[in-house]
Amino acid sequence: ENQPQFVYWGWFSNGYYHAVLGALQGMTPVQIYDRVADTLWDTLKAQWVFWIPVQLLNFKFVPLRHQLNLVLVVSLVWTTFLSISFPPPKVGITEEKKGEGK
Repeated sequence: ENQPQFVYWGWFSNGYYHAVLGALQGMTPVQIYDRVADTLWDTLKAQWVFWIPVQLLNFKFVPLRHQLNLVLVVSLVWTTFLSISFPPPKVGITEEKKGEGK
């Protein structure tokens, strides 16, 4: 019953993450598409390597009433990893700051 969710949720959530991040960084729709296409498979593999062991340990050793808390804390680590692993592209300075040297 839960296997189909395991297959499609990672594609959706990671694609959504990279698309929204690209939009917030001011990318065009084509750039956003390219970002998602370039990063989705690597993100999905990293997600499996990271979350499968976390959840196995969570379900095995953490009491039920604390499992959500563990996932919430570990989600911060995961999001930090995503931010470090897939940073925004470097943008050159095209204009000098107004008022410099005055």
